[in-house]
Amino acid sequence: MKLYLCAVLAAAALALAPLPLQSQTPREQLTSPSVVATSSTVTFGMTGIAAGQTARVNALNLASGGPIVAGGSCQVTATFLDEGGKTLATQTLPAAQGQSVHFDLPRSQADAGADPVEIRATVSAVFSVSATATASAAACSIVPTMEIFTQSTGVTITHLETTHALSAILPLTALPD
Repeated sequence: MKLYLCAVLAAAALALAPLPLQSQTPREQLTSPSVVATSSTVTFGMTGIAAGQTARVNALNLASGGPIVAGGSCQVTATFLDEGGKTLATQTLPAAQGQSVHFDLPRSQADAGADPVEIRATVSAVFSVSATATASAAACSIVPTMEIFTQSTGVTITHLETTHALSAILPLTALPD
């Protein structure tokens, strides 16, 4: 019983101890990371694209709730790959909250070969916050789709919504002293 009482008193003393305030530390001595980021990557399955057609990746940013973080941005990278995994085209676009972006790959920009040429697309979303931002509670919430349409008529031939998550590899980095 005495041991339990001592443990409770020690915990209470630590909890009530004054915490250092930010104003007690000179601003020059405070360190913060230059970028805080969260990311996710998905891939679509393989699909064919033939002469006169274009593949398009659409990415809708559904992020909502909470204030928009000053100094933060959601960047969407769409990449088209051939059946061997070789990158055919890639582009990074800013995706504002509640808005969509798209990236096209005309058949003429895919590798030469017999039609149809098999391709797939990956979509990566990164929310990053600069060191001057006031909070980092927001994130990207991207809903990607992929479509194949005929260039002359604009008619969609194939529409893909199902994606598969790709595992993230997190590099080890040294934190500032």
